[in-house]
Amino acid sequence: MWLRLKDDCMVIELIDVFAGYRKGGFVLRGVNLRISSNTIVLGPNGSGKTTLLRAIIGTVVSRKGRVVIDGVDVDSINGSPGLVSANLPELVIRSRLPVKHIASLYLDLVNGDYDHFKEIVSRIGEENALDKGLHELSAGLRIVVLNALALAAKAKYILLDEPFENLDPARRVAMLNEIVKSSGIKVMATHTTWLLRTLDVWDIYLIVEGLIYGSLKQYELIELKISREPISDAVLSIKLRSGSEVYLSRRTGVPLSSLDSLDKLYEVLTWQY
Repeated sequence: MWLRLKDDCMVIELIDVFAGYRKGGFVLRGVNLRISSNTIVLGPNGSGKTTLLRAIIGTVVSRKGRVVIDGVDVDSINGSPGLVSANLPELVIRSRLPVKHIASLYLDLVNGDYDHFKEIVSRIGEENALDKGLHELSAGLRIVVLNALALAAKAKYILLDEPFENLDPARRVAMLNEIVKSSGIKVMATHTTWLLRTLDVWDIYLIVEGLIYGSLKQYELIELKISREPISDAVLSIKLRSGSEVYLSRRTGVPLSSLDSLDKLYEVLTWQY
């Protein structure tokens, strides 16, 4: 029996969430986050983006705090169809069957749209990908398939982890267009900054070493500069595990918009040291 949720309640809340993969080894460290519209979670690789998405769908091994979707604790939802979809590989049946069979079964279970899935894969990837197993696909085609499954599930919330990884520039733009025009509230976790120029009305959060900062709007973020030196009018102060802090302000440091990836954040801090 599926749990019925209120149609008029549209919010994901994380309340003082610690999450990780072994007891005491938390990746997320006291995250408080409220998602009620399209959202980007931007951070370097290893910062906790994937763990955040897994915490939302309840697949992390170790967790403290509460994750609430539409007013109901995630531990009570039990996979309600049409509520949350994600492009995380563990949500797809591990099988050597052709992609078309896996997708047909998965989307049938969640009341999704197989024809829409097939259109996305054919348009952005390769039509013959449907006849291959996931294990036979290139890394780029695999992410196209996983993204297409998440989008075609027609869920209320769509979680996308690094949806542009291993895609060439043309396919990145095409995939972004598919994401933007899809229905539902999208939560996109990424380390790339190029897409910020397009998504000017999305909420943006920064995640660094398991801590969340924000929210910000695109026009605010592109003005900010990164510095290790304390700045009195800093918009954000980011705490690192080393005990030091990073400051984002409008007047001093390296422009955040000059980094094509937040993976270069630590390089910038090293240059400034």
